[in-house]
Amino acid sequence: MKVVLILATLFVFISMLLNGARRRGKLNDNANRAVAGLASSMRIFVYGLLVFVAIACLALAYHSLQAAG
Repeated sequence: MKVVLILATLFVFISMLLNGARRRGKLNDNANRAVAGLASSMRIFVYGLLVFVAIACLALAYHSLQAAG
């Protein structure tokens, strides 16, 4: 779980750095498109991780409630 959280944090950090460079106009057109695509895929990956963690937490809570009852 720690590895997943570290990866998600790194992806968000790298995405923010790349977006900052893209907004300042330091990249050419091809690099701009590549960074935009990479940022989108990173964002989708992080959202997927968040959904996976939420489902795992709900399953754990459900299992805890079933065991207590």
